[in-house]
Amino acid sequence: MTNMCFEPKSFAVEAETDGGKKEFVTTKLMTRQTYTLAFIDGPLTTNPITFHEEDGMDHQPTTVKLPNAEYVPFLFTVKSLLATGNGSEFKPGFTWGGEFEVPSYRTGGFL
Repeated sequence: MTNMCFEPKSFAVEAETDGGKKEFVTTKLMTRQTYTLAFIDGPLTTNPITFHEEDGMDHQPTTVKLPNAEYVPFLFTVKSLLATGNGSEFKPGFTWGGEFEVPSYRTGGFL
């Protein structure tokens, strides 16, 4: 597969709510135009469908804002993704997932 792009419509973050319970909450994206992963390349095989990311803009620093106004910086990434799905074709209800690496990012400068 060549030139695949990931541009999320929203980010949810696991946070503690008023009752002390943890749940995923809707966030507000604070990063401008730098959260898209693009030009992702790697082999796509069938039976089962498997994708292994090898190259591309595979990680981007991103910051979101929680409903309580707390900022959450993180690295949005698919670096070295090895994703496997159920079945041999893309069809409604198809799901897949896998493991990936999170590169070192040693600065809070992108807040």
